[in-house]
Amino acid sequence: MARTLQDQILNEIISRFPKRSVAVEALAELLGVRKDAIYRRLREDTILSPNEINLLAQTYKISVDSYIFNQSDALLFSYSGFAREINNMGDYLDGVAENLERTKQLPDVVLYYAASEVNFFYYNFFPELMNFKLYIWGRAIWEFDHLKNRPFDFEVISHAEMEKTQTILKSFLSINTKELWSPNILFNTLAQIEYFLSMGVFRNNSDALIICDRMSQLVDHWQLMAESGTKFALDAGPDSALSTFELFHHEVLVTSDAILVSSPAAKALFNIFNNPNYLLTSDETMCNHQEDWFKKAIGKSTPISLNNAKSRALYFNNLRSRIADTRLRIEQRL
Repeated sequence: MARTLQDQILNEIISRFPKRSVAVEALAELLGVRKDAIYRRLREDTILSPNEINLLAQTYKISVDSYIFNQSDALLFSYSGFAREINNMGDYLDGVAENLERTKQLPDVVLYYAASEVNFFYYNFFPELMNFKLYIWGRAIWEFDHLKNRPFDFEVISHAEMEKTQTILKSFLSINTKELWSPNILFNTLAQIEYFLSMGVFRNNSDALIICDRMSQLVDHWQLMAESGTKFALDAGPDSALSTFELFHHEVLVTSDAILVSSPAAKALFNIFNNPNYLLTSDETMCNHQEDWFKKAIGKSTPISLNNAKSRALYFNNLRSRIADTRLRIEQRL
């Protein structure tokens, strides 16, 4: 017997929560009814009204079309640039923290990450790197008025916002990841350092060298984590790790950034679009398609975590060489 539209919509929503009871409470609050009224809708003793379907679809970003025309190639994506207004650094960091918190609550969750440039979460290891990236986005993407004529320094992020970056890092370090990296993963950030230096944006030009030094330290820490196959804080070690870190690299496959959250309870796909903005979908067909892509891509890639010491050394030494080249060019400018 074919599942009804109501059954499919409600069960998709429930799958996004860690427990059915939590989902029922959230639905009751959203629809303004008692919990027993939600259970009647789940049993289909009560039929969802068109207005309720509309509210559920908009709130949970559900493509009703995908259920009605299940062979359709039309997909529903939400765009972070429209969904959440960014008025300050904290707004963006709050959004990232909320997504990570939801991800952490999912059972047996794995985060797949295809990265053509440095994964945002890793900038949180070093305040200098986080200041630099948020300054770039605040000035070029969000166009904050207070940054238009402000030179760059390491005080861009307030103390309260810096605390949020550490909350984000702590959450990320608790989630198992399988990451597929491009050999050019540092290119964008290194190019930005040189570009902003040439534009006279740095308050102190020597800060460009400090950012290079932090990039080198980040590479060192990546290599330590890859060697152990785990993620951990700078002042800790593998024994403190709460998550696994499977790292692969491919010379060709990674040309854009994508993040897939995969759990038996729910899946979601984030495609980076006009970084740091992203497109988001929980469409089951699309998420399964992307997971298949990840598995095939990983199968064709070189593992550089755990026992593959030679490939790991080659990969990270290449990154160090690129930083050294950038650092040399900067020193020649100063």
